[in-house]
Amino acid sequence: MKKIKWITILSCILLAQCSSSNIVSSWKTSAPANLETGRIVVVGIIKEQDKSLHKQMENHLADDLCNLGYDAISSIELYGVKTLEGLDEQQVLSKLKQNDIAAVLTIVLLSKQKEKYHVPKSMFDLEDRYNTSNFSIYYTAIYGKIYEEGYYVNDTNYFWESNLFSISDQKLIYSVETQSFNPFNKASLAHEYGKLIIYDMLENNIIKDIHKRRE
Repeated sequence: MKKIKWITILSCILLAQCSSSNIVSSWKTSAPANLETGRIVVVGIIKEQDKSLHKQMENHLADDLCNLGYDAISSIELYGVKTLEGLDEQQVLSKLKQNDIAAVLTIVLLSKQKEKYHVPKSMFDLEDRYNTSNFSIYYTAIYGKIYEEGYYVNDTNYFWESNLFSISDQKLIYSVETQSFNPFNKASLAHEYGKLIIYDMLENNIIKDIHKRRE
C-alpha cells in the first residue's frame, strides 16, 4: 500500500509536467472541506458515442482518489451506464444520500474539436542544399520539394471541466478547467486527466494523502 501511494503521487507530478493535458484555470472555496468521511462519487457527463471513454475517465479518477486513502467510486460502477439520467434534482439528491455519498466530483466534456489541415513539405530539410555547383542536381531536388503534395494532419482538442460538490450543504468546493490536445488514445487521456486533477487538488489542499497522515 505504501509503495502504491508514493507511485500515485510521483505519477501525478510527472504527468503534470509531461502531458497532452493542461490546466486552464482552477478555483477553490475558502471554507474548509472534510472529504475523509463518507464516499466520493465520480460522475462523468460526456456526450460520446463510445461509452468506453466515459467509463475510463471515471474509473481512473476514482482509483487515484482510492490510492490516496479516500472512499471513491465511479458512478457507472455504482449506478450503471445510465448513471443518474432522467432524474430530477430531488431524486438525484435522495439517491446520493442513500449511498452515503458525501461529495460528487464531476467530469464534464465541454466540447471536442477536430481539425484537419494540410502541411506542405519543407524545402529546408535538404542536406547540403547549397553545397553543390551542379544545377541539374540542385534543380531536381528543389523541384521535387516544391511539387510534393505534403500530408494531412488531424488534431483533436478536448475541453474539460471538473467540479467538486459537497452533498450535505450543496456547496461547490473546487472547480477546474482543462484542455487535452491530441491524446495518444482514450486510455492515456483518462490516465493523464486523473493524475492532473489529483495533483492540482493536492496542491490546493482540497485532498490529502490520508495514508501518510495515518502512519
